[in-house]
Amino acid sequence: MLSKIQYLVEGHFQLTAGAFNKAGFTPDSVTGLGFLLTLVASLLYSTGLGSAWLVSATVLALLVGSYFDAVDGAMARRYHKISKMGGILDSVLDRVGETALYTGLAIGGLVLGWLSLWALSASLMVSYVRARVDVEGVKLKGVGLAERPERLLILLISTILAAFNTLALEFGVVLVAVLSTVTIIERLYRTRLVLSGSGRGFA
Repeated sequence: MLSKIQYLVEGHFQLTAGAFNKAGFTPDSVTGLGFLLTLVASLLYSTGLGSAWLVSATVLALLVGSYFDAVDGAMARRYHKISKMGGILDSVLDRVGETALYTGLAIGGLVLGWLSLWALSASLMVSYVRARVDVEGVKLKGVGLAERPERLLILLISTILAAFNTLALEFGVVLVAVLSTVTIIERLYRTRLVLSGSGRGFA
């Protein structure tokens, strides 16, 4: 959903991309930095966030990591460094990062294990459905309530609110799980409409 208004902030990311490029970074190195910060956030979650300092550090790691994740694409587009391998690396690290985050939440006892597993499974399936359907020529970018930016935003806000109420994180993960499940259904429905219109069915 947020990807539909990406053009509104693209200019800002392009400016940041210029600064990173002058500093000697490449799109892949920025991708790597964002991934490392996601791992830091997951490790902080695994501690249980027993202090305001830990909550603040987790929010910072999530925020900066997510920002880097947006800048790497802007760099690739601006400096014509888009590559198949770069796209694959970005996609794989995004999935591994999400796995680490929800695992950290479960290990830290911040979220029930089954709930963390539901949110993680649904999140991964949202991405899988888009990738699988893309092979059939159907584009699903912007379709659904819980693409990756929305999921990270929900998790970020929930983590901030956890400083005041520990149940906020659990509520946030429930929201991610439910909205991701709805997104899967919505994407499959949209795909069915498109493929039916072109005379093709499911494999």
